[in-house]
Amino acid sequence: MFRRFDFEKELYETLEFIPLSVRRKLDLAGVKLHLKEWQALSRSERLVICHFPVASPEECDVLAAFLRDAVKSRAGTELAIMKPGSRDAAPDAGQVPPDVARLIAELKLPQERWSLLDPDERFALAKIARGGADKFMSAWSEFTDKRRQ
Repeated sequence: MFRRFDFEKELYETLEFIPLSVRRKLDLAGVKLHLKEWQALSRSERLVICHFPVASPEECDVLAAFLRDAVKSRAGTELAIMKPGSRDAAPDAGQVPPDVARLIAELKLPQERWSLLDPDERFALAKIARGGADKFMSAWSEFTDKRRQ
């Protein structure tokens, strides 16, 4: 399944940059894919990665194998492997990461909504919290507004 977020919809046309949902898949598969390697892949290969399932350890292993071969073939580099402890960096629902907590306080957002977010949404917010408040606010609104409907 390819999880698309409205706040980054401009990425999906060309897939020039790695969408956040794909970055989480890479973490789950235990691989580090550099932007230069991503861009060396064909658009078709990028789409395959976007739609690749990662619901089981076997699916994660197949994605990692596909990426190893594709990156070696297209970019001529060896795919970097992550340390097992750093896989799936989706923050826990019960603990708000410091960067996220800072923005929640700064923007006067209801912190209790954090626990209602799914792992993909928490991962995305944790990643974009390192940047500016605008993108964070767009993502936060997207994720929390759909829960009020």
